[in-house]
Amino acid sequence: MPTTPGRPRRRTRLARALALDRNPLRRASDRAEAWIRIGLLAVFLIAGPIAALSAGGWAYHAGITTARAHAAPARHAEMAPRPQAPVPTYLDRTGQGSQTRTQARSERATSARSDEAPAVLMTLALMALTLLAAHRLVVALLTRRRLAAWETAWSRVGPQWSRGRP
Repeated sequence: MPTTPGRPRRRTRLARALALDRNPLRRASDRAEAWIRIGLLAVFLIAGPIAALSAGGWAYHAGITTARAHAAPARHAEMAPRPQAPVPTYLDRTGQGSQTRTQARSERATSARSDEAPAVLMTLALMALTLLAAHRLVVALLTRRRLAAWETAWSRVGPQWSRGRP
């Protein structure tokens, strides 16, 4: 089958597969379905990363807030006045207190980051399922419309076709 000059065969096959070719036998509902499919894919590719990043940021913020809330009693215990006991000077020079706070902060950040990945994946999965459900609904409506048009066309042609037959 020859292709039109200047149009590669691969592109022609892709256009035919997506129902975007100029086939005169292709119904308008087929072309509408193809454009809706492309539109839903574009929505997923554009809005998906935005929604995933938003969900990840929300999960990270929620994880940090929760970790801070759980660490608050311990922080208040650290800030409470201690009894006046002689403290060796070498403990003050090592800076152990600030070191433990920094390790606790990194643990909270790591915990919050681990909460972020499932939120991102679940958001993308939920968005994909929602768009697939929307696609299925559109296809069902278009199929119903196609069948109604077919029934109408057959009611006009059917009597002519079956003339002379029982």
